[in-house]
Amino acid sequence: MIVVTRVLSADDTDVLASTDLANIPADGQLDVYAASTQSDTTCSITGPGNEPVIRLRPLQLRTNGQPSLETDVPFTLGAVQGGHYVINIDIVTAATVVVVAIFRDAGDA
Repeated sequence: MIVVTRVLSADDTDVLASTDLANIPADGQLDVYAASTQSDTTCSITGPGNEPVIRLRPLQLRTNGQPSLETDVPFTLGAVQGGHYVINIDIVTAATVVVVAIFRDAGDA
């Protein structure tokens, strides 16, 4: 299992860039949890080959911007080895956003 957590205060067009999940290490599942302190923040996710997977979905609204890994429903993607998944966070009103990406390969099930 690989967990990447990013705290943002401005738009980020590639949240996973320069992290352990910049390229997926094996076939598996990618769960993305995200929350914002403002209700107009959105998330888009593009898969390998620039295929849109999730487009302009609003994020969970949280006072501290921290998603709840216990109760929030993540964006869940089947991830392919070597794939690059681009998570784009669009912050409209000044906000704090926390994104938690969790990759699980077949051995983590």
